[in-house]
Amino acid sequence: MKENGYMTVYLALTLGVLISLCLALTEGCRYGGIRLETECVMDIGMDSLLAEYHRELFRQYNLFAVDCSYGTAAGTTKATEQRLLEYMNHNFSLKDIFLDKILYRDFFALKAEEAKMTKAVFLTDAEGEVFRRMAVNALEDDIGVGIVQQVTEWLQTIESEGLQERNIAEEKQAVDAQIEEYEGKHIESPTKALEEKRSGGLLSLVLPEEDISDRQMEEGTLIAARIKENAVNHGNIDISQPEGWEETTQRILFHEYLLRYMGRYSAEKEGNPLWYEVEYIIGGALSDRENLRFVVNRLFAVREAANAVYLFGSEENYAIAKALGEAIAAALMVPEIGELFTVSLVLGWAFAESVYDVKTLLSGGRIPLLKNDDSWHYGLQGILQGDLVKASDSEEASKTEGMSYEDYLRVFLFLTDSREVTFRAMNVVEQNIRNTEGNSAFRLDACLTEIEMNVKVQSRYGYEVEIRRRKSYTESLEAEASAAKK
Repeated sequence: MKENGYMTVYLALTLGVLISLCLALTEGCRYGGIRLETECVMDIGMDSLLAEYHRELFRQYNLFAVDCSYGTAAGTTKATEQRLLEYMNHNFSLKDIFLDKILYRDFFALKAEEAKMTKAVFLTDAEGEVFRRMAVNALEDDIGVGIVQQVTEWLQTIESEGLQERNIAEEKQAVDAQIEEYEGKHIESPTKALEEKRSGGLLSLVLPEEDISDRQMEEGTLIAARIKENAVNHGNIDISQPEGWEETTQRILFHEYLLRYMGRYSAEKEGNPLWYEVEYIIGGALSDRENLRFVVNRLFAVREAANAVYLFGSEENYAIAKALGEAIAAALMVPEIGELFTVSLVLGWAFAESVYDVKTLLSGGRIPLLKNDDSWHYGLQGILQGDLVKASDSEEASKTEGMSYEDYLRVFLFLTDSREVTFRAMNVVEQNIRNTEGNSAFRLDACLTEIEMNVKVQSRYGYEVEIRRRKSYTESLEAEASAAKK
């Protein structure tokens, strides 16, 4: 028995519509999946790029940055763009799937064709501003506000007392010159023996020769010289001060970073080309010896000024110096210049006490910024003979309250031009990284801290997707700039 079958025109038209709808939905799913997979793979690729941060830079200085030279002498972004393509295409492929040719069909068939770095921030951008911010971020959570307040107080005291501007050595030379040239007579200064010791160099008065490093550096190819010659890579993201930016606080925090991660006298990093790195940042000379001499001379200048302030303000001590000065003037039959003798004795006394102070600081002790009767050490009786404190005499002050050598470095760093501090600090970092295996061509201006990439992705099914992503080790500097302008 046969049954007649037939299909109406209505059903035929409906099936056509349904098939078209199914195919449209399938293609819509394909396109939506392509976009979703592209976004996921792009994010994974960008994270993979940032995961290639320079290991030695992180190990020594706790800084995150991608070296776009990847150990070569070429510091362009081409290699970074190529690596992103490699990461994305590896994740687009099914090569890691078991029996991928048999069990699976690539429904998207995607391939990253072109990657372009549209925006970038290098560690040296804005004359090292990025380097400073990254350094502050590296330890900001570990440093309390107490150190900022303390350094600020020291700086205020130095400014109010004129310890930075005053030059006691020149004042004393002027006074001694008046004494020696008085009415054509040949009169020696009462502290001539002290001046003869000063003329031999202040560094030799406080440290034995064998304790001083003679290491030197060459800075001709380092980052500071290249910045001044405009021979560095530059990013294209505007870097402005973020909202709530306090320059004094940020500078002090940056200096704390330098003191934590760089060597100095008595805390040397012996594997590095320079041992006194913080002293180099302050002094800027090319040898450890010259930089230490520069810092020691500044220590003497501050200590002499502070000690002179105390002596001129101490009625008892000034009276002792005045009595001795007038007695010497009377003995030399020039009583009218007794005041000059008094001033010369006071300034010489301040110098002698400063020798004790600097020796104490260099041996790890502490000295108050402004002294009082309890913290004063040197007696007036030894000045005429030129006797100075022995090295062992400074040990008794090692446990007293006051500022340490490191604290004085904090002050000197702040009083040094901020731009020079940054350039020299970057010199130290670049030099020390180059001193490690496989990093002889390392350049800070090839280190990326923020990148924006634009990638074009093609599908074998005829679709094309263009995607852009930005990644940074910290909050985007452009976002900070936008917030600051609002």
